[in-house]
Amino acid sequence: MQIVAIQILRAIAAISVSIGHAQAFIAMPMERQGQAFGWSFLLPWGAGVDLFFVISGFIMVYSSERLFAAPAGAKIFAWRRLSRIVPLYWCAMALLLVKMAVLHKPMPDAASVVTSFFFIPWDTQGTGVPRPIYDLGWTLNYEMFFYTVFALSIALRRELAVALISLCLSALVLFGLAFPLHNPQLFFWTQPIVLEFVFGMGLALLVRHGVTLPSPVRYALIALGAAAFFHDFLNTVAQPRLWLTPNDFLRVAGWGIPAAMIVSGCVLKTGERLGDNVFVRSGKVLGDASYALYLCHPIVMSAFAMVWFASGISAGAPAYLGVVISIALAVAASIFVYRWFERPLTRFLQRRMRDRAEKRSAGDLKPASQQA
Repeated sequence: MQIVAIQILRAIAAISVSIGHAQAFIAMPMERQGQAFGWSFLLPWGAGVDLFFVISGFIMVYSSERLFAAPAGAKIFAWRRLSRIVPLYWCAMALLLVKMAVLHKPMPDAASVVTSFFFIPWDTQGTGVPRPIYDLGWTLNYEMFFYTVFALSIALRRELAVALISLCLSALVLFGLAFPLHNPQLFFWTQPIVLEFVFGMGLALLVRHGVTLPSPVRYALIALGAAAFFHDFLNTVAQPRLWLTPNDFLRVAGWGIPAAMIVSGCVLKTGERLGDNVFVRSGKVLGDASYALYLCHPIVMSAFAMVWFASGISAGAPAYLGVVISIALAVAASIFVYRWFERPLTRFLQRRMRDRAEKRSAGDLKPASQQA
């Protein structure tokens, strides 16, 4: 069963990341031409990723209730995650490679292509930081690593599985602190940002155990988490515009813990009682489409920026009009992609798995004479 508050938070996280990138797609061409652009740092927009990670840890535990200690739990979990994540990401990767070929951009080598498609951390862009060809995929590299650890632990009871996963991720972080790591995979997987998944898993256990907080405490947690975001401990306003955000303890403290505070304030309650209004309905729709929005918005915004500047509209229109239009187009495109591609394909793949499992079970129930 979906938690509406979580869906709304997913929508907020995706919109946050989109706002930051929408500004970049309009601002960078302007700045190259010597024009000024008034960047908005009302919030650290990249912190939407940290909110996503806390939510991901929460959802994996909350939605896997029947899979813990189940005979085929790991297989079902893995297939659900792969069918949900892989198809849309591979499509985005393929579109990016086609775009690079059409625009005669330097094509990546085979190692970069393979590692990008299969979620293996690799420095494909020569920045010294492991990132795939499709830049946003770095978050999916973390997600898939977390899913792998989760799948390997799901054969245990829920509490033991969560404890083991938390111990593994914490041990990796300590290992990364103790030893300088030059291997791109070990360097990537031992970054403290993986602890944000642990925050979410812990909150899911509290919810499953019926723990609730009084409304004043919950509202205080949400307010404090939001205030921490507004304070922006990473001081993103002073960073270069194409800054690669570190995934260290400062990020976890400045963005991960506030994200966990906001999520806890939204889920540690009795019932939802959010009502039925435009905000809630929009949040549910965008929450459903949040993965599509996260993956598709650079494609839409890049295409829009090309039209915006090539048509000459940018010369007479406020720059922020372009930002707003690009966000609106990305949102509309993501809803379309979710409803007509992501959701039908995911359901088809998961239905195929159920059908195969049912056929296998039926075969196991046949008498030995019929199986021969």
